[in-house]
Amino acid sequence: MRNACIIIKTEKSVLSKSDFTIPDYFTASGYFFEELRVLFFAEETKLKASVTQLKAEVDNILLITCGVAASTIKNALSGIFSEASFQGNVSGTGVFAEENKALLLLESTDIKYAKEVCVPFLQRKSGVRLAKTVVRSVGANGSRVAGLLAQAERLAQGKIAFSHTRKYDEDIIEIVYGESVSKFLIDDILRVFADGLGDTLYALEDISLAEQLVALLKLRGRKISVAESFTGGGIAKRITAVSGASAVYFEGLNTYNEISKMKRLGVSEYTLKTVGAVSDQTAYEMAAGLIATGDCDISIATTGLAGPNTDRSMLPVGLCYIAVGVKERVFVYRYKFDGTREDITETAINYALYLAYKQLKNM
Repeated sequence: MRNACIIIKTEKSVLSKSDFTIPDYFTASGYFFEELRVLFFAEETKLKASVTQLKAEVDNILLITCGVAASTIKNALSGIFSEASFQGNVSGTGVFAEENKALLLLESTDIKYAKEVCVPFLQRKSGVRLAKTVVRSVGANGSRVAGLLAQAERLAQGKIAFSHTRKYDEDIIEIVYGESVSKFLIDDILRVFADGLGDTLYALEDISLAEQLVALLKLRGRKISVAESFTGGGIAKRITAVSGASAVYFEGLNTYNEISKMKRLGVSEYTLKTVGAVSDQTAYEMAAGLIATGDCDISIATTGLAGPNTDRSMLPVGLCYIAVGVKERVFVYRYKFDGTREDITETAINYALYLAYKQLKNM
């Protein structure tokens, strides 16, 4: 099926991330848009012309109102789709269905209606129920991922849809397919990613990195503690956002100041004066300090420079050290991330969670 999307805005408003929540949900469900248009409601003539044109060219139109009542848009479309073809609510949210053409009218906040009514409608209309598999990895080479996607698309021969997002060095690849697609083909495609991504792969399901880490901690019966400097509590926030994390999360310390590192974690003054706070030795001692308490089985420590400017050390912005400690030893990793302060911090958080997960798998 061919699909298009129109977002209707009030004249004074601007697009925000939330305006794309519903289109993103349709895409994740396997309904991709050949065209996406953004129109102002004041341009009613242009809206009618666009709907008329797209009705002739595509099978389904997703029309999302942002700041405009769905009932108002419904009335504006009279004459293009017949009132008798409307299936929906008195509020105007609903579906116009004429023969093989459909217009799905939603307000931008109504994700529940999209999930419970609209996507099932499209599944019935196409006669195909869609399944989805998600591949997730951290730290894979971008060019490598692009090559794997191209290889998978060649194998799929148009029978499978792929959606790929990469943010903060985390790749999320959604594989959407119909019930008629061979399981052997799906297995072959998953093997492409599993072999190609290697140990950067952390999940073959739709589960976040923090959820995967918490699940493995529960499975192994281990507890984790975290000591953060430049990540400012971001790792702790990710872990504690997972339901049931209290069973495996012992504590998190935000030791931003050097004195705090000494008092709370036992980092030596000599280390801080000779090699500085942003160093492999400091990261090592931070992680080791948590393990030494005897309260956790695995620890994470971060220290680095998120920017936007360097400090008196004159070390480059983006330099960071991530340590993962276990009772036998501490592993320290050095990275140099690029981008804004947020980019550097969030990327480091992803790597820290991933490195802890990777080490835990080997325990």
